[in-house]
Amino acid sequence: MRKLSLAVTLVLMMIAMNGSTRESVRIHNGFLKAGEYLEMPESVQRAYAMGILDGFYMAPMFGAPDDNKRLIFIASCVEGMKSSQVQAIILKYVKDHPQRWHLDLKEAAYNGVLNACQNP
Repeated sequence: MRKLSLAVTLVLMMIAMNGSTRESVRIHNGFLKAGEYLEMPESVQRAYAMGILDGFYMAPMFGAPDDNKRLIFIASCVEGMKSSQVQAIILKYVKDHPQRWHLDLKEAAYNGVLNACQNP
């Protein structure tokens, strides 16, 4: 019984130590819902596409690691693209996922760009 108690204590300590080293990340609600992207004029969609990418690139200023593999992957994928291409990528993702229109546009934009980069 003593060995079992010691083992349980060690497992609980390891879980507690592992959990305490993780940083939790809170992503705040955005201003726009994905479905609203469909209603925007094309020029506004392009401006949003440029803004969201600029936001990704600014992430290290807010504590994201400079060597974040996903950010580097996205940056290298969209390098040289026109804003109209990124706008079209986001638009396609939003159109293809009507079940997510009530969710944040920034999430749809991220998923759309990431998906397009992973499946060229």
